[in-house]
Amino acid sequence: MAPHAQHNANHFAKSSEHLADYNKEDYHSPTHDFELSLDSHTGHMQQPLRVHVERVVRQYFAMLGDEIPTDLYELILKQVEEPLLSVVLEKTRGNQTKCAQILGLNRGTLRKKLKTYHLM
Repeated sequence: MAPHAQHNANHFAKSSEHLADYNKEDYHSPTHDFELSLDSHTGHMQQPLRVHVERVVRQYFAMLGDEIPTDLYELILKQVEEPLLSVVLEKTRGNQTKCAQILGLNRGTLRKKLKTYHLM
């Protein structure tokens, strides 16, 4: 990755950490459906996860200007995968078997991912 693109990728990764703080109450839906809906607890509109991902990816390309990034797929997956694993692990109180079952992963695969993100 070009130095400028690498800097922007690092900035993107750091700034997207703060996106998790964006209207946290909007993400407490009692359903598994991420479609646009009115949250009965807060009265806020919820948007599908894909809408947020699309917005952030567009912002990332706008930051880069004419520069072409590399390894964008891996960058995006890391940004989504780590908090996903962390929250599910928290909800299962560290029970890796339950966590793997919820995520639809093999327990060995889950352990490998947890080690990758230093979540063990």
